[in-house]
Amino acid sequence: MNPLARLDLSRFQIDDESFVGQAIALGVQFNKLPPQTSDAMLGFLRAKGLYYGQRNRSGIAIARDGLERGVRQALICLDMGLRNLAEGDLNKAVELLGQGDFEATRKEGYQLAFFQLEEIRKGSLALLTRPTAEFLQEEHRNLKRWSTLVPETWTRLPDDLEEEAQLVDARSDYGAFLQTQARMDFLNSIPNEALNQLQEMVSEGRSFDGLLRNVILALSLNLESVIPSFEEMVQFGKTCFVDGQMQPEIRDKVSQLMDRQLESSVLDGPYREQIRTAVQEEVDFFEQVSGENMAGFFLLPRKSDVTADDLLDEVAIE
Repeated sequence: MNPLARLDLSRFQIDDESFVGQAIALGVQFNKLPPQTSDAMLGFLRAKGLYYGQRNRSGIAIARDGLERGVRQALICLDMGLRNLAEGDLNKAVELLGQGDFEATRKEGYQLAFFQLEEIRKGSLALLTRPTAEFLQEEHRNLKRWSTLVPETWTRLPDDLEEEAQLVDARSDYGAFLQTQARMDFLNSIPNEALNQLQEMVSEGRSFDGLLRNVILALSLNLESVIPSFEEMVQFGKTCFVDGQMQPEIRDKVSQLMDRQLESSVLDGPYREQIRTAVQEEVDFFEQVSGENMAGFFLLPRKSDVTADDLLDEVAIE
């Protein structure tokens, strides 16, 4: 049986969320592209999947996962290539698609993907040399994985929890890497002494949102330490919130101080804004739980003397 007959192309629909999908939808809607453009592109993807499967087969037969990998890679390259050639302009993208040269667009995307994957690999190796590299545990794990990336094959080596090489997505993993890089840059705006103290005392669960909550409390109360004491958590709940809302002057102060830190540490505008949004989301979260036990929402030493009963008695806002 033809291996392509076993390939379910419905799994690779050119959806309207992708750049190429938006361009096709726009072109067809305004009669700039023929209605069969999507079918033509799927035919192109089918051919690229077969070519990839033939080149990377281990025996005579072409494995289904090889075909799927080839189709997925070609679709990602088409999307990246079209966005790059059109400079993000959908009208220009429609014109390019109208020329019908899918292969030239794919090649553009493949070259861009290679350089982005290489940037992930080199950037991860560089970030791993920072003294703060191990502070954010999930991000550190991702950096170690990306540091073994092989751009030519879109794969990385398995870690201790995996048995075989893992696929890497030149789009989503690149975005995740840039987000991680921004978070690591943000760490540089926090005094080393405070981070070291937090890392020494909190051995597990050092997440980025947890760090933001600690920093928000410290900025709200003008603290030097980012590890709140029992009394400081009580003070935070009692003095910084009224009727489930953070005091406007406290919210403004936190926002301004965070903006100052972000402007000086995170250079990439979109990812700086992403962290700024995350800060506001954590403030909103505090408002939702302002009358509850707050001990579980901060990065705290595991042997903290703070108990849920203590906080329920003393932190509740009247």
